[in-house]
This record gives sequence, C-alpha cells and structure tokens, in this order.
Amino acid sequence: MKYPCLISPKDRAEEIRKLLMEKKLLLKNIRIKRDENYVYFPIKEKIKIKGCETGEEEFKKFEVKSYNDILREKGIKIDSISIDFIGEIAIIKLKDCENVEDVAHAIMEANRHIKTVCIDRGVKDDYRIRDIKIVAGEENTETIHTEYGVKMKMDISKVYFSPRLAEERMRIAKQVGNKDIVIDMFAGIAPFGLIIAKYAKPEKIYAIDKNPYAIKYARDNVRINKMEDIIEVKEGDAEKIIQKLPYANHIIMNLPHKSFYFLPYAIRRGKIIHYYEILEKNRIDDRVKDIKNLAEKENYEAEIKDVRIVGSYSPSKLKFGIDIEIKN
Repeated sequence: MKYPCLISPKDRAEEIRKLLMEKKLLLKNIRIKRDENYVYFPIKEKIKIKGCETGEEEFKKFEVKSYNDILREKGIKIDSISIDFIGEIAIIKLKDCENVEDVAHAIMEANRHIKTVCIDRGVKDDYRIRDIKIVAGEENTETIHTEYGVKMKMDISKVYFSPRLAEERMRIAKQVGNKDIVIDMFAGIAPFGLIIAKYAKPEKIYAIDKNPYAIKYARDNVRINKMEDIIEVKEGDAEKIIQKLPYANHIIMNLPHKSFYFLPYAIRRGKIIHYYEILEKNRIDDRVKDIKNLAEKENYEAEIKDVRIVGSYSPSKLKFGIDIEIKN
C-alpha cells in the first residue's frame, strides 16, 4: 500500500527518525524502507525538512510486538528493567528476575537488529566500565553504534558508553561556535567530540582519556568519520594533559563520580565548563555553592548558566548537568 513518505539521506536517518517521532508523524506498524543512499520514512502527513524530500512509496505493514507482549504470552512478569541499545547489542538491568534468558530472547525477538543481549552487573575497575555478562545471542561485545549519522565503534566490555546522553551531546554541539577550541577531559571513545565535529565548526577538539582501549576506539572513530583534521586524541591523565593545551572555549567533564576533584584544572583552562556529577537529590544547591567557592579560591568567578537533570542513577541519586561560565 502507498503512503506519504519523507526521504532522508542515510547519514541523517537517525536524526530524522527522532524528529518525526517527537512530532508524532511516523506511522506505526509500517516498515521503513532503505536503499543504498536513502531512508524512506512512512509519515502521517507531509512535512518540510531541509535536505529531505517528500513523496509516496509502497510500504509493507507488519505486526509490532514488544518484549513485554512476548513475555506476557509466556506468563512471565518483570517488575523493573532498564535497557540500553548500543548498535547490535542490548544491555539490560534487572531486579530479582529468575527468567533472565527468557527476557533476553524476548528483547531479541522484538528488536530484530539486536544480535547480543548482556546483563549489566554494575561497574568495575578504575575506568568504571560495565561488568557485563552475555545472556543471549552472539558471543560478541564489539559493535558500531550510529548516533545522529555518526558511527561509533566500541567494545562495551572494555569501554564505557551511554546512548542516553545523545541529546546532551547534541545540546552541547549547538553551543559550540565557529573556530572554538573544545577539550573533553574524559572522552572515552569520543562521542561528544564526534557529534560536535559533525554539527559545529570548531577549530580543534582535544579528546583525552587514560583507558588504552577507549583511546584505540576513539582513534578508530575519528578515522571512520574522517575527522582527523578536527579531533586530536590524547592518551593520559587529564589533569596533566590539559595544562599543555590551548585555552578552551568549552571543556566537557563527564566523569560523574569524580568530576569535582578535577574541576580546578578545568577552571584554569576554559571559559564554559559542561560539568556532570552524580549527587543525592537534595545536594545540588550545596554543590553549586561549592563550585562558586572553588572558583573564588582559584581567583575566578563562576557563573552558573544552567542546572538540569540528565538521568537517574539510583532511587536517591540523580545525574546532574551544570553549565559553568568562568570569568576573571
């Protein structure tokens, strides 16, 4: 059957899909079409988006079953679950569930692109990577994740990556001006830098990390996305490396368990600091005061431009994002 459609270049497909979902224009139960260069989204009504065309195409209907539908049919009930989809891998957190493998297979059945399901058992070692165990599918933890048209290669057993920060990465990219210098102090596989390089026009991005596996994948990702002229990957301790880099317009500090310890180094070397920290829900006002006092000790003034919740960590803790402007 023919439906109106939005025709998107392949490298913008994820961005366009999210936009159509936000506007509630994407038709459900209709299979999206792809060819070598374009993705065809079946839509409820025509919409104008720069760089995309509209038309009519033949689409196939299909029955959508969620993993919950599949589990209900088997008489399995789960009280609490969180799922992260990273490329062809799903990472799940479950509380007190005896049917982990059934849940994993239901997720694979409901999401046909998923080849491996892992259970997240918390974090481990100094690099705070996920302690994962494969519970269904292929014995493989390396994948390529696509975010807003950017390809990100990684091994989830050796590096940390959160797809939940996609909107946060784009939010920062929109703040970066032409010829700006950006430093990511704890870059991992460089997702912030990659998104900024694609959607802004910085002079240079410095991506720092001390995990050798993260460095390897960051360099791979810079090469895969052809961003060698913009992103420079540096291996080592952020507090030492940042002192040798140019003064930055933006510094990203996504090390939410230890950010405050490293904040003095960022205050001395940047204008806008994008700071992330996991705190007790009632601690945010105290932390804002701490940040201002710390800047004062360093002979600077810290103006808090924005405070927001970017995720939950536990029943009592939240992950906060704080944008700080440093003034002399």
